[in-house]
Amino acid sequence: MLWVRVLALVALCLNLTVALSTVNRNRARLESSQVLPHRNGWKFVGHADKADTTTLVLALKQRNTEELTQNFWRVSDPRSSQYGKFLSLEEVTELVQPHPQHVKDVLKWLQHYDISSCNHVSTRDFLKCRVTVGAAEQLLETKFGYFQHTVEKDYVIIRATQEYTVPSEIARKLDFIGGLHRLPNVGNKFKIKQQMPAPKDLSNFRYGVHPDTLRKRYNVTDNVATNPNTTQATAQFLKQYYSPADLKEFMNHFGKGFPHLSEISHEVGPNSGKTGLEANLDVQYIMSLGANISTTFWSTGGLHEGQEPFLEWMLDLSNTSVIPSIFSVSYGDHERTLSTEYMRRINLEFQKIGIRGVSVLFASGDDGAGCHRFEDESYTFEPDFPASSPFVTTVGGTMFTGLFTDANEKGNDISGGGFSNVFSMPKYQEETVTGYLNSSVKLPDSKYYNSSNRAYPDVSAMSDDFWIIINRLLMNVAGTSAATPTVAGMIALANDARLNAGKSVLGFLNPFIYQNPDIFFDVTLGDPSQACWLNDLDGYSVSEGWDPVTGFGTPDYHRLVAAAMKCS
Repeated sequence: MLWVRVLALVALCLNLTVALSTVNRNRARLESSQVLPHRNGWKFVGHADKADTTTLVLALKQRNTEELTQNFWRVSDPRSSQYGKFLSLEEVTELVQPHPQHVKDVLKWLQHYDISSCNHVSTRDFLKCRVTVGAAEQLLETKFGYFQHTVEKDYVIIRATQEYTVPSEIARKLDFIGGLHRLPNVGNKFKIKQQMPAPKDLSNFRYGVHPDTLRKRYNVTDNVATNPNTTQATAQFLKQYYSPADLKEFMNHFGKGFPHLSEISHEVGPNSGKTGLEANLDVQYIMSLGANISTTFWSTGGLHEGQEPFLEWMLDLSNTSVIPSIFSVSYGDHERTLSTEYMRRINLEFQKIGIRGVSVLFASGDDGAGCHRFEDESYTFEPDFPASSPFVTTVGGTMFTGLFTDANEKGNDISGGGFSNVFSMPKYQEETVTGYLNSSVKLPDSKYYNSSNRAYPDVSAMSDDFWIIINRLLMNVAGTSAATPTVAGMIALANDARLNAGKSVLGFLNPFIYQNPDIFFDVTLGDPSQACWLNDLDGYSVSEGWDPVTGFGTPDYHRLVAAAMKCS
């Protein structure tokens, strides 16, 4: 009798194992590396109430992605007969929108869990849903909790505390689900060096970097935009708001030598809160270099009820027919903390923007080559994303070699740069980067990076001793966040010259940049970039031509415009 009971128990366990295996076989993970949200200064502070609400963004698989990529390169390559023949949002939608049946299947799956508060973006490839925590936990077979930032205490958001899965038949129709694991990278990404009251007269102000310094250094001189259709923008996240009063005062002090605008032309999203250093810096300098240009302050400033702000910005762009021709963005995160599926889909979103004729510039970061220490105490360099994306233009940093602004530039050792661990090297940079790797320059040990992958930055600009005005105070800051709007403003002026000649804007810049290396001042001085200083490990060296600290160097505006005007 005892043996019968044991056999029955074994049979029951076997049946249970088979049943569980069947469940597991019928569900799938969308993201191969789901990094749980215990990092970047965030801590778990409790389990989420099932009645609380959160936002999920379902990235529906797009159609014709190969055709999208082919068309992207055609309109972005100056040597192509299709160069500058950009698509409208409607044409992009027609190309990439998901199969209608897939959309129906996903909606039916959601409705099974009483989730119906969902909205599509215009391109129909994202579905944004407001859900209760209880419904989301059942839908994705996971658990949610509250996470609080250890410094910015008012940042409390909801994220999944476990990995998530979806039914296998649904997994074939989605790329990833946002609002589960990725956390905002909160905090300033540049250094505050000095602060003082703004003098009444700054006409003879000589110390540090300000608009007059940059316009002279990069041969912009008195050039300003004249075409009313020229546009530019800064993208801001995480409650970074600019001050209109500070902008006016900055231009009153530093804009006397050139015609300029003293007000933002358009605001998208919120701008009501504490003035942010990042926002003020970006606005004051993109409008000083890209002078007299209609400028948009595109704000994804709040936490959007727990949503990822960068993803929210991408959704907004897919939902807006007319967007600025150039964006300056000082935002990023380590590749290691993001899933490959997420980054690859974001790359497709960059292609959707580029094929519409938009230039997107990202700061390369302020950690040099970066450093990640593994549990076994070994090290590797730490590339950042989106800086490492092949489909954006990444801006590194330089600084003056001496105290005076007529000195040479050198690479700033904080300038982010290196090689992606995820994305292969694009063709537009193969010859250039191979030349650097095969030169006599001293390279780090190859075990710390993957030299066959996408290399960055592409270009650079001054990134040290920048004066901004914030809350009526004069503040001195440093970081590649300063270099990015500087370059963006000059590109916007080049767009203005092309528009005045009846040509298109430049769009995605990298093929143009790598085909015209002579438009840059080559930066050949500077110490190696920072890396794993605890292990006495340097990053990359500055060299002649392109390098992973300064890219090709800093722009010469006259040569930039001359090259831009030669493109069809």
